[in-house]
Amino acid sequence: MRAELKNCEVLAMYDVRGIQAYIFKSNVAKEIVGASELVRQIITEGLDAYIETLPCEKSKSYLTEWKDDDPEAFLKDSSVEMQIMFIGGGNAYVLFRRGEECQNVNKFLAEYILNRTYSLSLAVAVVKKTENYSEDYNAINEEMRRIKASMPLSMPMGAMPFMAVDSVTGYPLTEKTREEYLCTEAKLKREAFPETEDEKIFDNMVTEKGDSSTLAVFHIDGNSMGKKIKDKMQKIHTYGDAVRTMRALSIDISDTFLETVDETKKYIDSIAPRVKKDTSHKLYREIIAAGDDITFVCNAKVAIPAVEFFLRHISDSGEFSACGGIAFFNSHFPFSDAYQVAEESCSMAKARAKEKENRGAEDKIGNFLDFQICTNINASDLKSYRARHYQTEGELFLARPYYVDTPDDKVLNQKNEKYNISRLHYWENYFAIMPRNKAKQLREVIPMGKNEIKRELSFLRSRGYQEFKNLDEYKVWYDALEIMDWHIKEEQNENNDRTSE
Repeated sequence: MRAELKNCEVLAMYDVRGIQAYIFKSNVAKEIVGASELVRQIITEGLDAYIETLPCEKSKSYLTEWKDDDPEAFLKDSSVEMQIMFIGGGNAYVLFRRGEECQNVNKFLAEYILNRTYSLSLAVAVVKKTENYSEDYNAINEEMRRIKASMPLSMPMGAMPFMAVDSVTGYPLTEKTREEYLCTEAKLKREAFPETEDEKIFDNMVTEKGDSSTLAVFHIDGNSMGKKIKDKMQKIHTYGDAVRTMRALSIDISDTFLETVDETKKYIDSIAPRVKKDTSHKLYREIIAAGDDITFVCNAKVAIPAVEFFLRHISDSGEFSACGGIAFFNSHFPFSDAYQVAEESCSMAKARAKEKENRGAEDKIGNFLDFQICTNINASDLKSYRARHYQTEGELFLARPYYVDTPDDKVLNQKNEKYNISRLHYWENYFAIMPRNKAKQLREVIPMGKNEIKRELSFLRSRGYQEFKNLDEYKVWYDALEIMDWHIKEEQNENNDRTSE
């Protein structure tokens, strides 16, 4: 910390780096769930742990219950040494009476996070507090951007040549259980796994072992949250008004998204019997639910219905919208890669949602979702991957991402009708009753180009399938055909044929 900040009031911003990669680094359910529990409230837990080291009387002047305390306590009472202003977007904003004490907290937090997680690192930005909140907010966000750009990605010391290493992390093995050796990171994650949960939580989600042992990761992220915050805050300059407004906004975002998460869970429970006869186990597990950042692992067949339900209901109030990405994968596929695919799919959905011609009134962005089946995929650039594997005659044969219609927004719905997910559902239902051999044949033909598609359609019409008239629908056909094994309805007898009905 700069010397000139040590003896003045400061505003600090905290951000734990690499949380998603940390959670999904492992393929072991116990470690993924344990990691999600470790990081859920790690900043506030760390601050509370620091306060516990202080004398009882002094600790009363450190305020961390930001949702309930007086938003102007720090401003009105000079005895308050520290106060969390608000937590939003994965960042915590904290006021300190003295920069020197902020430095002490920073050192403690860095060590606390290292001891709790082994490999996560903490980014901290600190600026001098002035009377103008707007200027301080801009300054600290700019400082955080600078710090992140120049901050080395610090990692724990790697294994020496003579050490045994963990096959996933590359960290040295340091612990031995009855069954196996573990690195320190894996040990910490497993220790954080809730005692009330089953270690086979992901195995219990699949429809059945073998051919149907498929899961999905879905990632949902709110649209234009930064713009919403900026629009509300740009005319507010005093700390008192700013803290009240930001707290109310952060709580509104968090509560709205978490309420929609709860509604989505109930919805998945309601459709579970259509997916799996044994409903004694949940078909999903929430991994991340922080503000507008949502990630679940679930049974593959409930992924699209769940994300679609969430997106439609997050817009019930008309104020919020979001985009979602889904990665379908076999339960043996690396979770870290699957999460990256889900995140990339979400980015693809956002890219389409933000196109100027797809925006609604006042530049409103709609709800879109994208999905990808994971095979041998390089998730670092999904756009390039699709260009290599889903393109023929210089054109992608995919219709995704899809638009999830927004209640009471006729402008958005009209602009995005050509992307409406109802088109996908129509053909999903159609292919579910079509003989599988014919459906699979059409799926194999589409990547061959339009001439081959026309021949196949001519054959299908000769067999009684008069619905195949519009060649422009072939991209939606392919999307529906590719995920037909994840369709939530039961598949029909593949020997059925229209000409025999």
